[in-house]
Amino acid sequence: MIIQSTHERVSEQAEIEFRQLALKSLVTLRNKQLQESLDHRIKRALQGGTWIGLTRSTCLRLHNQEKARIREQVAQLQFKQAHMREKLTETRKAVARARRLRTSQQAAARKSRSASS
Repeated sequence: MIIQSTHERVSEQAEIEFRQLALKSLVTLRNKQLQESLDHRIKRALQGGTWIGLTRSTCLRLHNQEKARIREQVAQLQFKQAHMREKLTETRKAVARARRLRTSQQAAARKSRSASS
């Protein structure tokens, strides 16, 4: 039972680490987008076929709205990252506890076998 539980915890730990890496990647991408200048954003939008014929003030308003949305997303992603870190720590502790328990049980079994001999 403990071995199965330990294996499950280890696979859960791997999944959490994968999610944490994905969140880190998203946060990095969003932070890069926050650093983008208005001129670069206008250039990128024109190449993509959007923002054609818009005034600079309209582009500025849209750019600021996008930045506000991205800031919200970054905050949410950072919150999720913190939650994943906590969950990963809990999982690592549970795996370590299960391994210690298994080791102590094996040692006790060896001790009882050698005492009965």
